[in-house]
Amino acid sequence: MKKVIFLIIATLLVMGLVLPGCDGNGVTDPREVITIGIAGPMGAAQGDHHYYGAEMAADEVNGSDSAVDGVDVGGTLYRIELVKIDTNEILNPSGADGTTRMEANIADLDYVLGGFRTEAVTAYREVVVGPSGAGKLFINCGAATEELQRSCVSDYANYKPWFKGTPPNEVFLSTSQGKLLTSIVGAVRTATNNDTYEPSIAFMPENAKWTEASRLMTFGSIGPPGKGYLVGGPNPADPADWMWLPSPVATTSEMNILLTDMATYDPDIILTIMSGPCGATFAARVGVYMPDALVYGINVEAQRSDFADLPYAEGMIFLDTWSQGVNYTDKTADFVSGFEAEYDELPIYTAATYDATLALVEAIEGKDSIATADIITWMEDADNAREGTTGVTGYYPQWDTTTTGDHVFFGSGIPALNEAQVLELYPWLSQAKYSPNGVDILDWTWDADDWTMAPHDTHDLVYGTEWVTGVAAQWQDDGGTLKKVGIWPMVLSGALPQTLPGFLAALNASAIDAPTLYYLESLALLWDQYGWWNFAYPGTVDPELAGWIGWLISEGKVIVVP
Repeated sequence: MKKVIFLIIATLLVMGLVLPGCDGNGVTDPREVITIGIAGPMGAAQGDHHYYGAEMAADEVNGSDSAVDGVDVGGTLYRIELVKIDTNEILNPSGADGTTRMEANIADLDYVLGGFRTEAVTAYREVVVGPSGAGKLFINCGAATEELQRSCVSDYANYKPWFKGTPPNEVFLSTSQGKLLTSIVGAVRTATNNDTYEPSIAFMPENAKWTEASRLMTFGSIGPPGKGYLVGGPNPADPADWMWLPSPVATTSEMNILLTDMATYDPDIILTIMSGPCGATFAARVGVYMPDALVYGINVEAQRSDFADLPYAEGMIFLDTWSQGVNYTDKTADFVSGFEAEYDELPIYTAATYDATLALVEAIEGKDSIATADIITWMEDADNAREGTTGVTGYYPQWDTTTTGDHVFFGSGIPALNEAQVLELYPWLSQAKYSPNGVDILDWTWDADDWTMAPHDTHDLVYGTEWVTGVAAQWQDDGGTLKKVGIWPMVLSGALPQTLPGFLAALNASAIDAPTLYYLESLALLWDQYGWWNFAYPGTVDPELAGWIGWLISEGKVIVVP
Protein backbone atom coordinates (compact mmCIF):
# COMPACT_ATOMS: atom_id res chain seq x y z
CA MET A 1 0.00 0.00 0.00
CA LYS A 2 2.80 2.45 0.89
CA LYS A 3 4.42 1.75 -2.50
CA VAL A 4 1.16 2.57 -4.31
CA ILE A 5 0.76 5.85 -2.40
CA PHE A 6 4.37 6.73 -3.18
CA LEU A 7 3.85 6.11 -6.89
CA ILE A 8 0.70 8.26 -6.93
CA ILE A 9 2.46 11.14 -5.23
CA ALA A 10 5.47 10.80 -7.50
CA THR A 11 3.26 10.94 -10.57
CA LEU A 12 1.48 14.07 -9.32
CA LEU A 13 4.78 15.74 -8.58
CA VAL A 14 5.99 15.09 -12.09
CA MET A 15 2.76 16.61 -13.42
CA GLY A 16 3.29 19.69 -11.25
CA LEU A 17 -0.17 19.37 -9.68
CA VAL A 18 0.64 19.25 -6.00
CA LEU A 19 4.10 20.74 -5.86
CA PRO A 20 3.62 23.88 -3.73
CA GLY A 21 6.75 25.53 -5.09
CA CYS A 22 5.56 25.50 -8.72
CA ASP A 23 4.09 28.46 -10.58
CA GLY A 24 1.39 28.17 -13.22
CA ASN A 25 3.94 27.08 -15.78
CA GLY A 26 5.12 24.11 -13.72
CA VAL A 27 8.41 25.89 -12.92
CA THR A 28 9.85 25.64 -9.42
CA ASP A 29 8.74 28.83 -7.70
CA PRO A 30 11.72 30.73 -6.29
CA ARG A 31 9.65 33.53 -4.73
CA GLU A 32 9.56 34.33 -1.03
CA VAL A 33 6.19 33.80 0.65
CA ILE A 34 3.81 36.26 2.30
CA THR A 35 1.40 34.27 4.44
CA ILE A 36 -2.07 35.65 5.14
CA GLY A 37 -4.47 33.99 7.55
CA ILE A 38 -8.13 34.09 6.53
CA ALA A 39 -10.22 33.89 9.69
CA GLY A 40 -13.91 33.08 9.49
CA PRO A 41 -16.64 30.47 9.93
CA MET A 42 -15.57 28.13 7.15
CA GLY A 43 -18.35 26.00 5.75
CA ALA A 44 -20.77 28.91 6.15
CA ALA A 45 -21.09 31.49 3.39
CA GLN A 46 -19.71 34.23 5.63
CA GLY A 47 -16.40 32.42 6.10
CA ASP A 48 -16.23 30.79 2.68
CA HIS A 49 -16.59 34.17 1.00
CA HIS A 50 -13.83 35.53 3.20
CA TYR A 51 -11.61 32.91 1.62
CA TYR A 52 -12.97 33.22 -1.92
CA GLY A 53 -12.40 36.97 -2.07
CA ALA A 54 -8.83 36.68 -0.80
CA GLU A 55 -8.17 33.74 -3.11
CA MET A 56 -9.26 35.74 -6.16
CA ALA A 57 -6.95 38.59 -5.19
CA ALA A 58 -4.04 36.25 -4.42
CA ASP A 59 -4.43 34.51 -7.78
CA GLU A 60 -4.34 37.86 -9.56
CA VAL A 61 -1.24 38.98 -7.69
CA ASN A 62 0.62 35.67 -7.90
CA GLY A 63 -0.03 35.39 -11.62
CA SER A 64 1.25 32.52 -13.71
CA ASP A 65 4.92 33.43 -14.13
CA SER A 66 7.08 33.39 -11.02
CA ALA A 67 9.78 35.36 -12.83
CA VAL A 68 7.68 38.51 -13.20
CA ASP A 69 4.47 38.19 -11.17
CA GLY A 70 3.91 38.66 -7.45
CA VAL A 71 4.42 41.27 -4.78
CA ASP A 72 7.47 43.40 -5.57
CA VAL A 73 9.31 44.41 -2.40
CA GLY A 74 12.43 46.34 -3.27
CA GLY A 75 13.02 44.19 -6.35
CA THR A 76 12.37 40.89 -4.60
CA LEU A 77 9.23 39.04 -5.70
CA TYR A 78 6.94 37.40 -3.18
CA ARG A 79 3.91 35.18 -3.68
CA ILE A 80 0.85 35.20 -1.44
CA GLU A 81 -0.08 32.05 0.41
CA LEU A 82 -3.42 31.84 2.22
CA VAL A 83 -4.12 29.84 5.37
CA LYS A 84 -7.70 29.04 6.37
CA ILE A 85 -8.48 29.58 10.05
CA ASP A 86 -11.89 28.11 10.79
CA THR A 87 -13.18 30.15 13.73
CA ASN A 88 -16.54 28.35 13.95
CA GLU A 89 -17.96 31.63 15.22
CA ILE A 90 -21.52 31.20 14.03
CA LEU A 91 -22.01 28.04 16.07
CA ASN A 92 -19.62 29.10 18.85
CA PRO A 93 -19.75 32.90 19.16
CA SER A 94 -17.73 32.83 22.39
CA GLY A 95 -14.56 32.97 20.29
CA ALA A 96 -13.02 29.98 22.05
CA ASP A 97 -12.61 27.98 18.84
CA GLY A 98 -11.29 30.99 16.98
CA THR A 99 -8.79 31.73 19.74
CA THR A 100 -7.49 28.16 19.80
CA ARG A 101 -7.05 28.02 16.05
CA MET A 102 -5.54 31.47 15.83
CA GLU A 103 -3.02 30.59 18.52
CA ALA A 104 -2.06 27.48 16.58
CA ASN A 105 -1.38 29.49 13.41
CA ILE A 106 -0.28 32.99 14.38
CA ALA A 107 3.47 32.29 14.46
CA ASP A 108 3.38 31.35 10.77
CA LEU A 109 1.27 34.28 9.60
CA ASP A 110 2.38 37.67 8.38
CA TYR A 111 -1.11 39.22 8.37
CA VAL A 112 -4.72 38.26 9.11
CA LEU A 113 -7.94 39.12 7.27
CA GLY A 114 -11.51 38.18 8.15
CA GLY A 115 -13.70 38.10 11.24
CA PHE A 116 -17.48 37.95 11.45
CA ARG A 117 -19.37 37.61 14.75
CA THR A 118 -18.41 40.45 17.09
CA GLU A 119 -18.46 38.38 20.27
CA ALA A 120 -15.99 35.91 18.77
CA VAL A 121 -13.78 38.46 17.04
CA THR A 122 -13.43 40.36 20.32
CA ALA A 123 -11.81 37.25 21.78
CA TYR A 124 -9.60 35.85 19.05
CA ARG A 125 -8.29 39.15 17.69
CA GLU A 126 -6.37 39.44 20.99
CA VAL A 127 -4.04 36.74 19.67
CA VAL A 128 -3.16 39.05 16.77
CA VAL A 129 -3.41 42.58 18.21
CA GLY A 130 -3.84 44.11 21.65
CA PRO A 131 -1.70 44.07 24.79
CA SER A 132 -0.93 40.34 24.58
CA GLY A 133 -1.17 39.99 20.81
CA ALA A 134 1.49 39.27 18.22
CA GLY A 135 1.37 42.83 16.87
CA LYS A 136 0.48 41.71 13.34
CA LEU A 137 -1.84 43.52 10.96
CA PHE A 138 -5.46 42.37 11.15
CA ILE A 139 -7.98 43.78 8.66
CA ASN A 140 -11.50 43.15 9.95
CA CYS A 141 -13.66 42.10 7.00
CA GLY A 142 -16.96 41.29 8.60
CA ALA A 143 -17.68 42.55 12.13
CA ALA A 144 -19.52 45.86 11.90
CA THR A 145 -19.52 46.77 15.59
CA GLU A 146 -18.13 50.24 16.17
CA GLU A 147 -16.91 49.30 19.63
CA LEU A 148 -14.25 47.04 18.11
CA GLN A 149 -12.67 50.01 16.35
CA ARG A 150 -12.93 52.20 19.42
CA SER A 151 -10.03 50.27 20.89
CA CYS A 152 -7.80 52.04 18.35
CA VAL A 153 -8.81 55.31 19.98
CA SER A 154 -8.55 54.29 23.62
CA ASP A 155 -5.41 52.16 23.24
CA TYR A 156 -3.78 53.11 19.97
CA ALA A 157 -0.37 51.74 20.92
CA ASN A 158 -1.66 48.18 21.21
CA TYR A 159 -4.48 48.18 18.65
CA LYS A 160 -2.99 50.23 15.82
CA PRO A 161 -2.56 47.08 13.62
CA TRP A 162 -6.39 46.71 13.65
CA PHE A 163 -8.16 48.13 10.56
CA LYS A 164 -11.67 47.83 9.11
CA GLY A 165 -12.02 46.32 5.65
CA THR A 166 -15.81 45.95 5.52
CA PRO A 167 -18.55 46.95 6.30
CA PRO A 168 -19.09 50.53 7.53
CA ASN A 169 -19.82 50.35 11.24
CA GLU A 170 -23.37 49.83 12.46
CA VAL A 171 -23.89 53.55 13.12
CA PHE A 172 -23.28 54.32 9.44
CA LEU A 173 -25.26 51.27 8.36
CA SER A 174 -28.18 52.62 10.38
CA THR A 175 -27.67 56.02 8.76
CA SER A 176 -27.94 54.40 5.34
CA GLN A 177 -31.02 52.49 6.48
CA GLY A 178 -32.61 55.77 7.50
CA LYS A 179 -31.96 57.27 4.08
CA LEU A 180 -33.34 54.15 2.43
CA LEU A 181 -36.50 54.39 4.54
CA THR A 182 -36.90 58.02 3.51
CA SER A 183 -36.72 56.90 -0.12
CA ILE A 184 -39.33 54.20 0.42
CA VAL A 185 -41.74 56.50 2.26
CA GLY A 186 -41.15 59.15 -0.40
CA ALA A 187 -42.16 56.69 -3.11
CA VAL A 188 -45.48 56.05 -1.34
CA ARG A 189 -46.17 59.74 -0.89
CA THR A 190 -45.40 60.45 -4.53
CA ALA A 191 -47.53 57.58 -5.82
CA THR A 192 -50.51 58.58 -3.68
CA ASN A 193 -50.00 62.36 -3.71
CA ASN A 194 -50.22 62.07 0.06
CA ASP A 195 -47.47 63.89 1.94
CA THR A 196 -48.71 62.76 5.35
CA TYR A 197 -48.25 58.99 5.02
CA GLU A 198 -46.31 57.48 7.90
CA PRO A 199 -45.64 53.73 7.90
CA SER A 200 -46.09 51.36 10.79
CA ILE A 201 -42.84 49.42 11.23
CA ALA A 202 -42.13 46.19 13.09
CA PHE A 203 -38.49 45.93 14.15
CA MET A 204 -36.65 42.58 14.09
CA PRO A 205 -32.91 42.78 14.91
CA GLU A 206 -31.07 39.58 15.72
CA ASN A 207 -30.05 39.22 19.34
CA ALA A 208 -26.32 39.87 18.92
CA LYS A 209 -23.76 42.40 20.10
CA TRP A 210 -23.45 44.17 16.77
CA THR A 211 -27.14 45.19 16.68
CA GLU A 212 -27.13 46.92 20.09
CA ALA A 213 -26.25 50.41 18.84
CA SER A 214 -28.62 50.03 15.90
CA ARG A 215 -31.46 49.23 18.28
CA LEU A 216 -30.84 52.47 20.17
CA MET A 217 -30.57 54.49 16.99
CA THR A 218 -33.75 52.98 15.57
CA PHE A 219 -35.65 53.64 18.78
CA GLY A 220 -34.37 57.21 18.84
CA SER A 221 -35.07 58.02 15.19
CA ILE A 222 -38.35 56.26 14.30
CA GLY A 223 -39.84 55.25 17.67
CA PRO A 224 -40.92 54.76 20.36
CA PRO A 225 -44.03 52.68 19.72
CA GLY A 226 -47.17 54.78 19.78
CA LYS A 227 -45.23 57.98 19.17
CA GLY A 228 -43.44 57.19 15.95
CA TYR A 229 -43.30 54.63 13.18
CA LEU A 230 -42.44 51.64 15.37
CA VAL A 231 -45.16 49.26 16.47
CA GLY A 232 -45.09 47.31 19.69
CA GLY A 233 -46.65 46.83 23.08
CA PRO A 234 -47.65 49.33 25.75
CA ASN A 235 -44.29 49.51 27.49
CA PRO A 236 -41.62 51.05 25.20
CA ALA A 237 -39.23 51.22 28.16
CA ASP A 238 -38.97 47.44 27.90
CA PRO A 239 -37.07 46.54 24.69
CA ALA A 240 -38.72 43.13 24.62
CA ASP A 241 -42.05 44.89 24.23
CA TRP A 242 -41.28 46.62 20.93
CA MET A 243 -38.59 44.44 19.32
CA TRP A 244 -38.69 40.89 18.06
CA LEU A 245 -35.23 39.47 18.80
CA PRO A 246 -34.43 36.14 17.12
CA SER A 247 -31.25 34.26 17.87
CA PRO A 248 -28.71 34.58 15.02
CA VAL A 249 -29.27 30.85 14.50
CA ALA A 250 -33.02 30.91 15.15
CA THR A 251 -34.93 27.72 14.41
CA THR A 252 -38.14 27.62 12.42
CA SER A 253 -40.07 27.11 15.64
CA GLU A 254 -38.54 30.20 17.26
CA MET A 255 -39.19 32.29 14.16
CA ASN A 256 -42.79 31.15 13.95
CA ILE A 257 -43.45 32.29 17.51
CA LEU A 258 -41.95 35.73 16.86
CA LEU A 259 -43.74 36.24 13.55
CA THR A 260 -47.07 35.12 14.99
CA ASP A 261 -46.82 37.83 17.62
CA MET A 262 -45.56 40.45 15.16
CA ALA A 263 -48.48 39.80 12.82
CA THR A 264 -50.95 40.99 15.46
CA TYR A 265 -49.68 44.53 14.84
CA ASP A 266 -50.29 44.37 11.07
CA PRO A 267 -47.18 46.35 10.13
CA ASP A 268 -46.69 48.08 6.77
CA ILE A 269 -42.94 47.39 6.91
CA ILE A 270 -40.71 44.90 8.68
CA LEU A 271 -37.27 46.32 9.45
CA THR A 272 -34.65 43.59 9.82
CA ILE A 273 -31.07 43.67 11.11
CA MET A 274 -29.65 40.18 10.64
CA SER A 275 -26.29 38.76 9.69
CA GLY A 276 -26.67 35.13 10.72
CA PRO A 277 -28.60 32.13 9.37
CA CYS A 278 -31.77 33.48 10.99
CA GLY A 279 -32.09 35.70 7.91
CA ALA A 280 -32.85 32.66 5.77
CA THR A 281 -35.22 31.19 8.36
CA PHE A 282 -37.06 34.52 8.41
CA ALA A 283 -37.39 34.60 4.61
CA ALA A 284 -38.79 31.09 4.59
CA ARG A 285 -41.58 31.95 7.04
CA VAL A 286 -42.45 35.66 7.03
CA GLY A 287 -44.95 35.44 4.16
CA VAL A 288 -47.01 32.88 6.03
CA TYR A 289 -47.88 35.52 8.59
CA MET A 290 -47.48 38.88 6.79
CA PRO A 291 -47.56 38.20 3.03
CA ASP A 292 -48.00 41.83 2.00
CA ALA A 293 -45.66 43.74 4.34
CA LEU A 294 -42.52 45.19 2.78
CA VAL A 295 -39.29 43.84 4.24
CA TYR A 296 -36.25 46.07 4.27
CA GLY A 297 -33.08 46.53 6.32
CA ILE A 298 -30.03 44.30 6.77
CA ASN A 299 -30.09 40.59 5.99
CA VAL A 300 -26.72 39.11 5.04
CA GLU A 301 -28.34 35.85 3.97
CA ALA A 302 -30.33 37.85 1.40
CA GLN A 303 -27.08 38.75 -0.35
CA ARG A 304 -26.52 35.09 -1.28
CA SER A 305 -27.44 33.69 -4.68
CA ASP A 306 -29.49 30.81 -3.27
CA PHE A 307 -31.60 33.20 -1.19
CA ALA A 308 -33.69 33.57 -4.35
CA ASP A 309 -34.91 29.99 -3.81
CA LEU A 310 -36.60 30.85 -0.50
CA PRO A 311 -40.39 31.21 -0.56
CA TYR A 312 -40.63 34.91 0.29
CA ALA A 313 -37.43 36.35 -1.14
CA GLU A 314 -39.08 38.34 -3.93
CA GLY A 315 -39.37 42.04 -3.17
CA MET A 316 -37.10 42.02 -0.12
CA ILE A 317 -34.88 45.10 0.18
CA PHE A 318 -31.60 44.95 2.08
CA LEU A 319 -28.26 46.69 2.43
CA ASP A 320 -25.61 45.02 0.32
CA THR A 321 -22.10 45.41 -1.02
CA TRP A 322 -22.50 44.36 -4.66
CA SER A 323 -25.50 43.93 -6.96
CA GLN A 324 -25.79 42.47 -10.41
CA GLY A 325 -25.17 45.08 -13.08
CA VAL A 326 -24.28 47.96 -10.76
CA ASN A 327 -20.83 49.51 -11.08
CA TYR A 328 -19.80 51.40 -7.98
CA THR A 329 -16.36 51.90 -9.51
CA ASP A 330 -14.69 50.83 -12.73
CA LYS A 331 -13.41 47.76 -10.85
CA THR A 332 -16.79 46.41 -9.75
CA ALA A 333 -18.01 44.60 -12.88
CA ASP A 334 -14.83 42.57 -13.39
CA PHE A 335 -14.80 41.47 -9.78
CA VAL A 336 -18.46 40.45 -9.58
CA SER A 337 -18.43 38.63 -12.92
CA GLY A 338 -15.12 36.97 -12.10
CA PHE A 339 -16.36 35.84 -8.70
CA GLU A 340 -19.57 34.43 -10.15
CA ALA A 341 -17.66 32.61 -12.88
CA GLU A 342 -15.20 31.11 -10.41
CA TYR A 343 -17.55 30.14 -7.59
CA ASP A 344 -20.95 29.95 -9.30
CA GLU A 345 -22.52 32.37 -6.84
CA LEU A 346 -22.67 36.07 -6.12
CA PRO A 347 -20.28 37.51 -3.54
CA ILE A 348 -21.61 38.52 -0.13
CA TYR A 349 -20.01 41.36 1.81
CA THR A 350 -17.31 39.26 3.48
CA ALA A 351 -15.74 38.71 0.04
CA ALA A 352 -14.38 42.24 0.41
CA THR A 353 -11.24 40.41 1.52
CA TYR A 354 -10.56 40.79 -2.21
CA ASP A 355 -10.17 44.56 -1.83
CA ALA A 356 -8.38 44.17 1.50
CA THR A 357 -5.79 41.82 -0.01
CA LEU A 358 -5.09 44.14 -2.92
CA ALA A 359 -4.92 47.14 -0.59
CA LEU A 360 -2.40 45.26 1.53
CA VAL A 361 -0.30 44.53 -1.57
CA GLU A 362 -0.36 48.20 -2.55
CA ALA A 363 0.82 49.15 0.92
CA ILE A 364 3.64 46.59 0.88
CA GLU A 365 4.84 47.74 -2.52
CA GLY A 366 4.34 51.40 -1.62
CA LYS A 367 6.59 51.06 1.41
CA ASP A 368 8.90 48.38 -0.05
CA SER A 369 8.38 46.56 3.22
CA ILE A 370 6.38 43.71 4.71
CA ALA A 371 6.74 45.08 8.25
CA THR A 372 3.40 45.76 9.94
CA ALA A 373 4.63 49.12 11.27
CA ASP A 374 5.33 50.32 7.73
CA ILE A 375 1.99 49.04 6.44
CA ILE A 376 0.19 50.96 9.19
CA THR A 377 1.94 54.18 8.19
CA TRP A 378 0.91 53.69 4.56
CA MET A 379 -2.72 52.90 5.33
CA GLU A 380 -3.07 55.84 7.71
CA ASP A 381 -2.02 58.32 5.02
CA ALA A 382 -5.19 59.78 3.46
CA ASP A 383 -3.29 60.31 0.22
CA ASN A 384 -3.15 56.51 -0.12
CA ALA A 385 -6.92 56.04 -0.08
CA ARG A 386 -7.70 53.29 -2.56
CA GLU A 387 -10.52 52.85 -5.05
CA GLY A 388 -11.78 49.30 -4.73
CA THR A 389 -14.83 47.46 -5.97
CA THR A 390 -17.27 49.18 -3.57
CA GLY A 391 -15.98 52.73 -3.45
CA VAL A 392 -12.95 54.57 -2.09
CA THR A 393 -11.42 53.08 1.05
CA GLY A 394 -9.88 55.48 3.53
CA TYR A 395 -9.54 55.44 7.31
CA TYR A 396 -10.41 57.83 10.10
CA PRO A 397 -7.20 59.12 11.72
CA GLN A 398 -5.57 58.79 15.09
CA TRP A 399 -6.99 60.91 17.87
CA ASP A 400 -5.03 64.11 18.56
CA THR A 401 -5.42 63.37 22.33
CA THR A 402 -7.10 66.71 23.12
CA THR A 403 -10.23 67.27 21.00
CA THR A 404 -13.47 66.03 22.58
CA GLY A 405 -17.20 66.27 21.95
CA ASP A 406 -20.59 64.98 23.05
CA HIS A 407 -22.62 62.28 21.30
CA VAL A 408 -26.27 61.47 21.93
CA PHE A 409 -25.63 57.71 22.11
CA PHE A 410 -22.00 57.39 23.17
CA GLY A 411 -21.69 60.00 25.91
CA SER A 412 -20.03 63.29 26.80
CA GLY A 413 -16.43 64.39 26.55
CA ILE A 414 -15.36 61.61 24.22
CA PRO A 415 -12.51 61.88 21.67
CA ALA A 416 -13.36 63.67 18.43
CA LEU A 417 -11.81 64.57 15.09
CA ASN A 418 -10.41 68.06 14.92
CA GLU A 419 -11.27 70.48 12.12
CA ALA A 420 -8.12 69.82 10.10
CA GLN A 421 -8.72 66.06 10.21
CA VAL A 422 -12.31 66.48 9.06
CA LEU A 423 -11.38 68.75 6.16
CA GLU A 424 -8.65 66.38 5.02
CA LEU A 425 -11.30 63.69 4.53
CA TYR A 426 -14.22 65.92 3.53
CA PRO A 427 -12.56 68.96 1.89
CA TRP A 428 -15.80 70.04 0.18
CA LEU A 429 -17.24 70.97 3.58
CA SER A 430 -15.33 74.25 3.33
CA GLN A 431 -17.85 75.20 0.59
CA ALA A 432 -20.90 73.78 2.34
CA LYS A 433 -23.92 75.68 3.63
CA TYR A 434 -26.76 74.58 5.89
CA SER A 435 -30.08 75.87 7.09
CA PRO A 436 -30.76 75.21 10.79
CA ASN A 437 -34.32 76.50 10.72
CA GLY A 438 -35.60 76.94 7.17
CA VAL A 439 -35.04 80.69 7.37
CA ASP A 440 -31.29 81.27 7.58
CA ILE A 441 -28.52 79.85 5.38
CA LEU A 442 -25.20 79.55 7.18
CA ASP A 443 -21.69 78.53 6.18
CA TRP A 444 -20.57 75.16 7.48
CA THR A 445 -18.53 75.35 10.66
CA TRP A 446 -16.77 72.50 12.41
CA ASP A 447 -18.35 71.25 15.63
CA ALA A 448 -16.62 68.51 17.62
CA ASP A 449 -20.01 67.09 18.63
CA ASP A 450 -20.62 66.13 15.00
CA TRP A 451 -17.31 64.26 14.72
CA THR A 452 -16.91 62.22 17.88
CA MET A 453 -14.86 59.04 17.86
CA ALA A 454 -17.38 57.02 18.10
CA PRO A 455 -18.49 56.60 15.39
CA HIS A 456 -15.55 58.12 13.50
CA ASP A 457 -13.05 55.79 15.15
CA THR A 458 -9.41 55.45 14.25
CA HIS A 459 -8.90 52.98 11.37
CA ASP A 460 -12.62 52.60 10.73
CA LEU A 461 -13.88 53.13 7.17
CA VAL A 462 -14.56 56.69 6.10
CA TYR A 463 -18.26 56.98 5.30
CA GLY A 464 -19.81 59.24 2.70
CA THR A 465 -20.78 59.81 -0.90
CA GLU A 466 -17.16 60.32 -1.98
CA TRP A 467 -15.99 57.28 0.00
CA VAL A 468 -18.03 54.17 0.84
CA THR A 469 -21.79 54.62 1.09
CA GLY A 470 -23.25 51.22 1.61
CA VAL A 471 -25.83 50.28 -1.01
CA ALA A 472 -29.22 48.58 -1.11
CA ALA A 473 -30.49 45.77 -3.30
CA GLN A 474 -33.80 44.07 -3.98
CA TRP A 475 -34.72 40.64 -5.30
CA GLN A 476 -36.87 41.37 -8.36
CA ASP A 477 -38.57 39.13 -10.91
CA ASP A 478 -36.57 38.96 -14.14
CA GLY A 479 -38.48 36.88 -16.64
CA GLY A 480 -39.54 34.22 -14.19
CA THR A 481 -36.38 34.12 -12.09
CA LEU A 482 -35.27 36.42 -9.32
CA LYS A 483 -32.39 38.80 -9.85
CA LYS A 484 -30.59 40.83 -7.19
CA VAL A 485 -30.57 44.42 -8.44
CA GLY A 486 -29.24 47.63 -6.94
CA ILE A 487 -31.89 50.21 -5.96
CA TRP A 488 -30.16 52.69 -3.61
CA PRO A 489 -28.57 55.27 -3.52
CA MET A 490 -31.22 56.64 -5.85
CA VAL A 491 -32.14 59.92 -7.50
CA LEU A 492 -35.09 61.24 -5.51
CA SER A 493 -35.43 64.47 -7.49
CA GLY A 494 -34.54 64.88 -11.14
CA ALA A 495 -34.87 68.64 -10.68
CA LEU A 496 -31.89 68.72 -8.32
CA PRO A 497 -28.20 68.17 -9.19
CA GLN A 498 -27.02 64.57 -9.17
CA THR A 499 -23.40 65.16 -8.20
CA LEU A 500 -21.81 66.74 -5.14
CA PRO A 501 -19.95 69.42 -7.19
CA GLY A 502 -23.18 70.28 -8.99
CA PHE A 503 -25.08 70.65 -5.73
CA LEU A 504 -22.34 72.79 -4.16
CA ALA A 505 -22.35 75.02 -7.24
CA ALA A 506 -26.12 75.48 -7.01
CA LEU A 507 -25.89 76.10 -3.28
CA ASN A 508 -23.21 78.74 -3.60
CA ALA A 509 -25.01 80.41 -6.51
CA SER A 510 -28.04 80.85 -4.19
CA ALA A 511 -30.12 78.62 -6.46
CA ILE A 512 -31.47 76.73 -3.42
CA ASP A 513 -33.45 78.70 -0.85
CA ALA A 514 -33.51 78.18 2.91
CA PRO A 515 -36.79 76.21 3.17
CA THR A 516 -35.65 73.80 0.46
CA LEU A 517 -32.23 73.40 2.03
CA TYR A 518 -33.78 72.73 5.43
CA TYR A 519 -36.08 70.14 3.88
CA LEU A 520 -33.18 68.39 2.16
CA GLU A 521 -31.34 68.15 5.47
CA SER A 522 -34.02 67.34 8.00
CA LEU A 523 -36.69 65.44 6.07
CA ALA A 524 -35.31 64.13 2.79
CA LEU A 525 -31.92 63.25 4.33
CA LEU A 526 -30.29 64.10 1.01
CA TRP A 527 -27.78 66.60 2.36
CA ASP A 528 -25.57 66.02 5.39
CA GLN A 529 -21.97 66.19 6.56
CA TYR A 530 -21.20 63.02 4.59
CA GLY A 531 -22.23 64.35 1.20
CA TRP A 532 -25.01 64.85 -1.33
CA TRP A 533 -27.17 61.74 -1.70
CA ASN A 534 -29.36 62.55 -4.72
CA PHE A 535 -27.46 60.25 -7.06
CA ALA A 536 -27.43 56.68 -8.35
CA TYR A 537 -24.56 54.39 -9.30
CA PRO A 538 -24.51 53.23 -12.93
CA GLY A 539 -26.79 50.23 -13.32
CA THR A 540 -29.12 51.10 -10.42
CA VAL A 541 -32.81 50.42 -11.13
CA ASP A 542 -36.08 51.56 -9.56
CA PRO A 543 -37.38 49.55 -6.61
CA GLU A 544 -40.45 47.43 -7.22
CA LEU A 545 -43.01 48.88 -4.82
CA ALA A 546 -46.22 49.01 -6.87
CA GLY A 547 -47.73 45.84 -5.42
CA TRP A 548 -46.96 46.90 -1.88
CA ILE A 549 -48.31 50.41 -2.40
CA GLY A 550 -51.45 48.90 -3.93
CA TRP A 551 -51.91 46.83 -0.77
CA LEU A 552 -51.45 49.92 1.42
CA ILE A 553 -54.17 51.66 -0.57
CA SER A 554 -56.56 48.70 -0.54
CA GLU A 555 -56.20 48.31 3.22
CA GLY A 556 -56.73 52.03 3.86
CA LYS A 557 -53.24 52.38 5.26
CA VAL A 558 -52.66 55.34 2.95
CA ILE A 559 -55.27 57.55 1.27
CA VAL A 560 -54.83 58.62 -2.33
CA VAL A 561 -55.16 62.39 -2.54
CA PRO A 562 -56.77 63.60 -5.80
